[in-house]
Amino acid sequence: MVQMEKGKKKKGRARAEGSQGPLWMSTSRLQALADGIFAFAMTLLVLNLILPDPSNLPPETMLHEMLLGQGKAFFNYALSFLLLAVFWMVHTQQFHMIRGTNHVHLWINVIILMFVVLIPFSASLMSDYSDDSLANFIFAANMFVVGSLYYLNWSYATEGHRLIDKETDARKIVASKRRSLLVPLVSLLAMGLAFVAPGFVGSSYILILLLRQLAFFRD
Repeated sequence: MVQMEKGKKKKGRARAEGSQGPLWMSTSRLQALADGIFAFAMTLLVLNLILPDPSNLPPETMLHEMLLGQGKAFFNYALSFLLLAVFWMVHTQQFHMIRGTNHVHLWINVIILMFVVLIPFSASLMSDYSDDSLANFIFAANMFVVGSLYYLNWSYATEGHRLIDKETDARKIVASKRRSLLVPLVSLLAMGLAFVAPGFVGSSYILILLLRQLAFFRD
């Protein structure tokens, strides 16, 4: 019985330490905060779907005409929602292998979530000013920052197995890094398109959903 208790204490101490020393705290509270913020940001996106005031339109205007007129807004809503879903998947996949966090890692994630909350705003800019280069650039820049920070988050956690198990397969680490680079790379393309063909910025992000299906970006 005494040996079992000692074994449990030893196991608990092992969980509280990474390969480079003690971890500040477990990831459970950080994951809970992230889940709440992602849910909030995804919900805010629907507020961008606003039909025009009927009193400002010709009397013969039909509802289906107003809905069709908001086609771009519906597309941007779906696109932004799916991109947030991709970020949430990346977050979940990374924290499936991250055992704990420390001060630096915690702040990386706080900054990530700060830019995640900004996505509904940048999405509304792109929706309201769909042909404006600056509006499209801001949305693409927002995606670039979040994607790059998730790459930094994973690189920091896995450097020297800092926050992950020493036994973690190196191939999984590399595959996750490749996946994390998808959003920044496509965002760079989108940032260039913002000044050449702003109307195609949103469509360019469909590449992320397609490329994630390739074996090269899987484990």
